[in-house]
Amino acid sequence: MRLLFISTTFPDAASPSRGTYNAALVRALSRQHEVSVISPRSFPEVYSLKGKKKFEVPVEMEAHGVSVQYPTYWYTPRLFQNAYGDQMWWSVKAVVRKTLASFQPDAVLSYWAHPDGDVCRRAAAIANVPSAVIVGGSDVLILPHLPGRGTRVREVLNSSDAVITVSEGLRRKTIELGVPESKVHTIYQGVDEHLFDHHLTRLDARKRLNLGSDVAHLLWVGRVVEIKALPVLFDAVALLKEQGLRFQLHLLGDGPQRTPLQQLAQRRQLDDVIRFHGAVGHDQIGNWYRAADLTVLTSDSEGLPNVLRESLACGTPFVSTDVGSVREIAFPEATCFVPPRNPAAFAAAVQSMLTEEAKLAAAAYQPSTWQGSAQETVSLFRSLQRHDCNQASTRTVLPGLVDVKLGQR
Repeated sequence: MRLLFISTTFPDAASPSRGTYNAALVRALSRQHEVSVISPRSFPEVYSLKGKKKFEVPVEMEAHGVSVQYPTYWYTPRLFQNAYGDQMWWSVKAVVRKTLASFQPDAVLSYWAHPDGDVCRRAAAIANVPSAVIVGGSDVLILPHLPGRGTRVREVLNSSDAVITVSEGLRRKTIELGVPESKVHTIYQGVDEHLFDHHLTRLDARKRLNLGSDVAHLLWVGRVVEIKALPVLFDAVALLKEQGLRFQLHLLGDGPQRTPLQQLAQRRQLDDVIRFHGAVGHDQIGNWYRAADLTVLTSDSEGLPNVLRESLACGTPFVSTDVGSVREIAFPEATCFVPPRNPAAFAAAVQSMLTEEAKLAAAAYQPSTWQGSAQETVSLFRSLQRHDCNQASTRTVLPGLVDVKLGQR
């Protein structure tokens, strides 16, 4: 099968931690299928005072024979958000057409409902093949409730041939938006079993990272954005410090809130226990999980974050806010859930989970794999193809979506 994957959330050589879950899925798919990727980059990322930035394909994608293109996405920041799908389409349609003419996919897959999913359904309509959009969390939990944007999100979800959710909780939320139940399918994300396991001891992992063993090590991994509620984590850290816990909090990731949070840590005199490491290569994160005593997450909203599964796969328990679908990966004695925006409860949970019993429980966790996720995705597209054949009909180009049709396959 030939698959075209479209999403802004995909790594490039300079940003290896961007959309690592999408990269993992594409790698798994590419083992038995042909995959081509179009990953638009917003114009502020492309153009700066230093000139135009060029995006290079990650070496691992080239090694798997995956073609990746990074066209520029022009849009109106904060304005006319209901038109973001139109704006992305007009920005990348030339690249899409050229790709479809030479690659001729059997299906088109995207991540994020709007605007990425909007471009996906247009590309699939041109190629006359099935389309599916993966929703990851905020695109069905938050975007549908924004004026104007919500209508567009619902249009994309309803006009796609299938919607893939990464948890049962998100599946229920998607159906509540009016999407037919038969269209919505849960396919859990996987864990790279070659990167995330506990073949190294905690002590060996700490030696590799030059971390001491005289303090507890707490780990946070993600994009440094407001919805992750890191100030709440800092409040909990301040309480743990006051309580006399000897620890360090390691933040792995980058984003627009990094500088303000570094300043906040300094003002609150927490910079002696909080370490900002920035973006870390996906192949290095496993050692951080293995070295940590506990992974922490204080987000206000989540789908089903793979960070928590990766942590368990490396034998490290976690404490997380009780949001989204995180309880779907609850594992006896190795996981703890706390109400959001409650620093005192979070600090207490951290203290309670810093035990050898919690680590031993996490070591028993058996994660699903990306190869399994890839197989389920391909099976879904094949069922969509069979449905079309049984209906003996061709796919109709949606009015106003595209202005060129390459023909039926």
